[in-house]
Amino acid sequence: MTDEDTSDEASNEAEPPVTEPAASAAPSADDDGTAESPQTVAPTWSATTTPPPAPGLAPAPAWPAPAPAPASPAPKSRGRVKLFAGGAVIGALVGALVAGGIVAVATNDDDTNSTTRVVERVVPARNSPNTSVFVEPADIQDVLATIEPAVVAITTGGASDLFGDSGSGGGAGTGFVVSADGVIVTNNHVVEGSKNEIEVSFSDGTKKKAAVLGSDASIDLAVIKVDGENLPTAKLGDSAALQVGDQVIAIGNALALDGGPSVTQGIVSAVNRQIQEQNGAALFNLIQTDAAINPGNSGGPLVNSRGEVVGINTAIADPSDAQNVGFAISISSVKDAIDQLRAGESVRLPYMGVISETLTPAMSRQLGAKTELGALIREVTGGSPADDAGIKKDDVIIQVGDTKITSAEDVGTAVRQKSAGDSVAVTFDRKGEQQTVQVTLGIRPDSN
Repeated sequence: MTDEDTSDEASNEAEPPVTEPAASAAPSADDDGTAESPQTVAPTWSATTTPPPAPGLAPAPAWPAPAPAPASPAPKSRGRVKLFAGGAVIGALVGALVAGGIVAVATNDDDTNSTTRVVERVVPARNSPNTSVFVEPADIQDVLATIEPAVVAITTGGASDLFGDSGSGGGAGTGFVVSADGVIVTNNHVVEGSKNEIEVSFSDGTKKKAAVLGSDASIDLAVIKVDGENLPTAKLGDSAALQVGDQVIAIGNALALDGGPSVTQGIVSAVNRQIQEQNGAALFNLIQTDAAINPGNSGGPLVNSRGEVVGINTAIADPSDAQNVGFAISISSVKDAIDQLRAGESVRLPYMGVISETLTPAMSRQLGAKTELGALIREVTGGSPADDAGIKKDDVIIQVGDTKITSAEDVGTAVRQKSAGDSVAVTFDRKGEQQTVQVTLGIRPDSN
């Protein structure tokens, strides 16, 4: 089930952690949009492997490399995916339509384990021209001239030259500067557990110590800061305008290789992908791309042909199971969160207050509903926005705002596209009668 209360569009925490096959579990999703279904969720597993750096490739001083962790084999199976935070496996994801693993793409020696599940919803391509196209190779050079100076390598703990060998292992990732005085955006898993032993390396070789201004594991986002002035900055674009087929480039500290950041080109393969973690964290509105993303890229920018950041590179499919499947957090979905973390505030995630699961034809007949597509409400949190608006258990949500709801995951996606305080029209079927109510979204109770 998905329960908006637990991840504000993440999986229902009322369910026990899934570490073994759960074929008999009922499909579920919370208003964050995550779901569990015996028809789409494969058995999960966790592993603890870390791919070593390429042999003979030493890190440059400006782009420090993490200490490699010993590699160990990981199980492979159709529908199973592996999540690496900082290059070390920290859990398993389950994909309904993808055979392979999801890999968070920072490098790190931390071996903390968790379990993660992937839920995906295919969004058809639009019948309109693409919004991002590189016509000539020179176009990419022009974009790099604009964005590359704002891209930084991030190292933590023992991997950081400025802090020496602290015995904490440490790791490496990427970030990008968003203000001239040194505010930098990256993934939470890049700096999590760093104890503020964070070093930022610029493409000109400059190194600076950084401190965390704010972070939120539930959306895998962190904002850090170095002392600086007149630093080059990255421009944030409009990821909501992206279309399947749009050309993009990924920039990052891949494998902490010598010589500066790596640049790869690809297209937007899909939008509105969803990843749900067992601990309640859920990533929504992800951009899928075939631009090559590798360990160390976590937190780096996915950029359009105008040199604007449209995504934050976060995860990749395990290359042993799938090729050219990478994921980036859509920048438009986290702009408010960046501002909140930058100000030292908690992220105010929108909240409706329902637990739902994807409707099946059998459920529809049993309820006397006139639709076979939607999200069946299993629980409404007392005193929540949904409760205040009159939504009840066994209602079938069929539309939230402009979003048609065909699954429990769609509810979370629709809610996460809004902000706390927004009033949104929610249409539902109640025993065959269609009703629409206005719901004023609240702030998720456990935000940060």
